[in-house]
Amino acid sequence: MISLVRTEFTKAARRTRTLVVGALLVGLPALIVFALHQRNNVRQANAGEGLFRLARQSGLLVPAAVLGATSGFLLVVIAATFAGDSVAGDSAWGNLRYLLMRPVPRGRLLVAKATVAGLLIWVSTFLVALAGLLAGIALFGAHPVNVVAIGLQISEKTLMLRVLLSTAYVAFGFTALLALGTFFSVLTDTAGVYIVSEILDGITQLGRVRYLFPTHYLDSWQSMFTDNRYSHDMIAGVLVQVGYLVVFGTLAAVYFRRKDIRS
Repeated sequence: MISLVRTEFTKAARRTRTLVVGALLVGLPALIVFALHQRNNVRQANAGEGLFRLARQSGLLVPAAVLGATSGFLLVVIAATFAGDSVAGDSAWGNLRYLLMRPVPRGRLLVAKATVAGLLIWVSTFLVALAGLLAGIALFGAHPVNVVAIGLQISEKTLMLRVLLSTAYVAFGFTALLALGTFFSVLTDTAGVYIVSEILDGITQLGRVRYLFPTHYLDSWQSMFTDNRYSHDMIAGVLVQVGYLVVFGTLAAVYFRRKDIRS
């Protein structure tokens, strides 16, 4: 199993698309931090909202601001690309039939492809945070956050711990997308599920039904930085993601084992 995952990961990592995505995930956070620094230099320190306003206090907060800006769309599209292409990519290129000729059970192959897609999603999320952290420290320094007006005080050690936790939470927040992408193996349908989920989540008339949407708790980590507290919604968010993984992961495995491969 380990050798199969290693082979699939090497193949996926060498694709031009993966390299372009990696360059984008490094360049975009650097561009965002540079723009934030320039705005600060022209004495517009009160501009911006939420995490971006706090990010000027310390470079250690920049990763949280960048994650908040990218997790709602860019990372969704990238995660959907990796997840939705896990099986459909080989099928489109006509390679899937030859892969299945190897003495490897279909279930094991599917798990390997889903694992690789999940690893790429986690690497992408941490790459965004790391790029933001390095650029933030370079331009804003590594300082504790102390905003007297709102009574917010966070030490450097706590900031680093919360950046790590929030990055892991955002990456785990795409678990439902990974399960859906593996099941559908179609990029547009997969990304569309998360986009529609975000739209429906904004309709308060739906009531408690919104709690079951995969994106409902996606931003609950931000309270660690804006309110200096851990939200119980993060636990609910983890449970929702696990639920989607179990349901759609099982459906994907059952369907893939019975699917007639012609390409």
